[in-house]
Amino acid sequence: MIDSSDFLYFMLDKGFTFSTGVPCSYFKDLLIALEKETEIIYLPATREDEAMGIAAGYFLGGGKTFLIMQNSGLANIGDAFTSLTQLYNIPLLLFVSYRGLESDKDFPEHIIMGDVMKPVLEAYQIPYWTIEEENWKIVLDNALEVMEETSKPVC
Repeated sequence: MIDSSDFLYFMLDKGFTFSTGVPCSYFKDLLIALEKETEIIYLPATREDEAMGIAAGYFLGGGKTFLIMQNSGLANIGDAFTSLTQLYNIPLLLFVSYRGLESDKDFPEHIIMGDVMKPVLEAYQIPYWTIEEENWKIVLDNALEVMEETSKPVC
């Protein structure tokens, strides 16, 4: 598991000062750390599309932000993504839990969402990477480079 403090220091070093999203139990330790963190503001949202709007507003105000959501939330971001962040070139970093993997067969809807997650990201034209404990900094550096070059959301 990625250490939440190390992750937040990394994000601060990259200039991130704000985070929003819909809580997911996979991100429990990170959310607890964010609530204690004073240099990164965390504002929980009630829906993923609301979080995208909040994050877009923070970016337009001059800040750098990241979003946290469960992969089922990808089904909720379509309009906010296509008519706001894609259309107006708003770079956002999305952290999306990958429910529905082989080890996560607790609920039938997780299996379905796990099967369609990558095709949904591809349909939205969101570049994505899978983060593992041993390579997370390198992967995030690559994702941030694409986000900054394209001025578009990445996952």
